[in-house]
Amino acid sequence: MNRDQSFSEWIETLKSRVPIAELVGSYVPLERKGSRYWACCPFHHEKTPSFTVDESRNSYYCFGCHVGGDVIKFVMEIENVDFMDACRMLAKRAGMEMPEFSSRRGGGSDVRKKKERLYAMMKDAARYYRSNYDSDAGEPARRYLQDRGIDENASRAFGIGYSTGYKGLVSKLKSLGYLEIEMVEAGLVDQRDGDVYDAMAGRLIVPIIDGAKRVIAFGGRVLVKDKLPKYKNTRDTIIFDKSNELFGQDTVKKLRLTRPVTDLIVVEGYMDVISLWQAGVKNAVASMGTALTTGQASILKRYCDKVYICYDGDAAGQKATVRGLDILHSQGLDVRVVSLPEGLDPDEYVRKYGAQGYISQLAKAKPLYEFKLFNLAQGYDMSVADEQGKYVVEAVRVLRELKNPAQIDAYIPLVAKLSGMTEQTVRRQLMQNGNFEETAPAVVPIRADRKDSAYYKAMRYVLYALCGGLNGAQTQEDLSPYIDDPEHARIYDELRNGAELTIADLNAMEDNSEAQKIVAEGRKVSDKAAKAYFDGCLQKLRELYFAKERKALLESYKKETDEIEKTKILARLQLMKKQ
Repeated sequence: MNRDQSFSEWIETLKSRVPIAELVGSYVPLERKGSRYWACCPFHHEKTPSFTVDESRNSYYCFGCHVGGDVIKFVMEIENVDFMDACRMLAKRAGMEMPEFSSRRGGGSDVRKKKERLYAMMKDAARYYRSNYDSDAGEPARRYLQDRGIDENASRAFGIGYSTGYKGLVSKLKSLGYLEIEMVEAGLVDQRDGDVYDAMAGRLIVPIIDGAKRVIAFGGRVLVKDKLPKYKNTRDTIIFDKSNELFGQDTVKKLRLTRPVTDLIVVEGYMDVISLWQAGVKNAVASMGTALTTGQASILKRYCDKVYICYDGDAAGQKATVRGLDILHSQGLDVRVVSLPEGLDPDEYVRKYGAQGYISQLAKAKPLYEFKLFNLAQGYDMSVADEQGKYVVEAVRVLRELKNPAQIDAYIPLVAKLSGMTEQTVRRQLMQNGNFEETAPAVVPIRADRKDSAYYKAMRYVLYALCGGLNGAQTQEDLSPYIDDPEHARIYDELRNGAELTIADLNAMEDNSEAQKIVAEGRKVSDKAAKAYFDGCLQKLRELYFAKERKALLESYKKETDEIEKTKILARLQLMKKQ
C-alpha cells in the first residue's frame, strides 16, 4: 500500500484481485447455471444447492441459511478467523503486501513483522520435529504411539514429531538464519547459564495450530516413565496465549468442509483429541489442561451452539468441568456434561469401548443445570436431615441462576428427588424472602389427535383418579412429559403443586372444557375394575409417549446422512428401549 492510498482503498483493491468464484471454488464444487454459480452451502447441511456466487457483484448468498457477503466475509466464515486474519490470507493469495496499519501508533509494523517471522520459525520447527519422528532416531516416539494405539494416519494428520535432544533444534534453526533471541521469544528454547537448549528435549511433539492455520506452539509428552512433568506446553508468547486457543481447531475446520458441525466436544488434552479423531469422532477440541476461559468459549461459539464438555473422570477433571460450565453458559452455549464411568479419560474410554461406546455416553450427557444439581448433591449425606436441608438451600441458589421461572419450575422435582424432601418444601425455599414468584405453567402444545383417542381416555381417567375418583390413587412418576392438552396440564400442575382437587372441583371448573369430560370418563369405570384400569392407563400413557419419541428419532435417523450423528440417534433409541 502506497502512502497516498487509504486502508479502505487497499481493501477495495484486495477484493478486486480475488475473484469470488475462484475463492469459493477452492472450498466447494461450483456449477454454473445462467449468470451465477451454484453449490451446496458450506455453512449448513443441505442436499439441494441453494448457495449462489455472483461474479458481477463479487459476492455470495445462501437462500437456505441467508448468509452472504464478499470475499473477506467468506474467508472469515469458512476459516473462523477475524477480519484482519482474513485480509492477510487473501493478501497472500493475491500476492499483495499487507499495509502497515499500526505505524501511526508506533511500533505496530515492527510487531507485525516480528510475529510473521516467528510464525515462519515455528513452521520450520514443526518440520524439523517431524523429520526426527520419521528418522531412525524417532523409533521411541513411534513405538510409544503404537503402544497407545495411534496409527500412522493420525500421526501425519496432526503433524506429530519428536525432539531428539537438547541442541538439535537450536542448530537446525540457526542454519536457517534464525537467531537465539527469536527462539527465546517464541518459547522454543529454555536458557541455563547463558546457554539455550530445546525446551521440549526428548519429548513426543504435538504442534498447536491456531484458527489461521499457523503453528503457534507445541505440546510435549515425555517418553521416559516417571519423568515429570508428563505433559508440557510452550509458555505464553506474543503469538501464543493458551487461554485464548483450543487444540484441534484445524481438524474441525477440515470437518466443516465435509459436513455441518452442529456440536463440539471439549476435552482436556491433545491425546484425547487425537484418539477420538482416529476413532471417527472428529469434532473434538482440547483446552490443553486449563480451566475454560471466556476467550476459548468465544472460539467455540463461532463454530456451533452446542458443546459437550468431557474432561477426565478423576476428581481433578471433575473440578475443571465445574469451573468451565458457567463460562460456556455465559456465551449463550447449550452445555451438556459427559461423565465417563470407571474414572477413565476420553482417550482411555474410546480405546476400550470404541467410537460407538463413546458416542453412547454423549447420548447420556446431562444438561448444565442438571449436572450442577447432581454434582452438588455428592457433597451431602441425604440420610441426615440437616444435610438434606443444607442441600436444598444450596440447590435453590443454583436454580436462581436460571432467572427463567419456567426453567426453575422444571428442576424442582429433581431437587426434591435428590434431597428426599417434598416439592412443596423446595418451592417454599424458593419463595422465601420474596425472591421467587410462581408463574402459570407453560402452555403445552395441543396435539392434533381426536378428542376420543387413547391418549384422552387414559389421561382423563388418571386425572379423575388423582382428584379423588379412586381411593388411594397416587403415583410418584412425573406425568408432565405425557400431557398433550393444555387444560390437562392446568389440572395436573395444580395437583403437583399441592392443591387437593376433588371431583366437585372439576365439575365447578367452567373455564376448563376438559374438566367435565374427565369426570364423565371416570364414571364409566366400575369400582371393581378401577385400580387395574388406573394402572393400565398409566402404562398406556408411557407407551404413547415413548412411541411418539421413538417415531421422531426414527424419522431423524432416516433423514440423517452423517454416520456419527446416526450412531448418536441409535444410542438414544437403545437408551429409550431400556427405560
